[in-house]
Amino acid sequence: MKTKITLLLAIFFAAISFAQNSETEKPQTISEKVTASEPEPMPFKLADVPPLAPDCKAKWKVEKQQKCTQIFISSHVNRKFNTELVSELGLTGRIKIDVTFTIDKEGKPKNISATGGPEIMNQHAVEVIEILPRLTPAMHNGEVVEVSYNMPIVFDIV
Repeated sequence: MKTKITLLLAIFFAAISFAQNSETEKPQTISEKVTASEPEPMPFKLADVPPLAPDCKAKWKVEKQQKCTQIFISSHVNRKFNTELVSELGLTGRIKIDVTFTIDKEGKPKNISATGGPEIMNQHAVEVIEILPRLTPAMHNGEVVEVSYNMPIVFDIV
């Protein structure tokens, strides 16, 4: 009996902003070595110009650029994600995998993590994001910036 897999909501078109924590720093003493830390990526929705997928146009309004890139990423996941993994595991019900990653200053995904699903599916989600085609990097205040991106992958297995 073949398990039918239905992609419940394809992939939500969501880019969830991460809270930026600001911590007060302790005063530096002369004996401490001060190193510059890399700034945290800004949330996808806050960039002046979001990362752009190959078919997205720079002349479009920001909201349309964001939606275009979100659709591109979601379509990539829909095409590349092997839903047969679910049937091999013999699972039923709803499975939700939360995928988070950073789009770096070169437009490539990095720091990819996936949680919520069975480990084999989480790892597969990471592999699918790793092969995401290069995007045009995000810009903020005239500078190239890294942005954080979060997307759920939801399956309803019957």
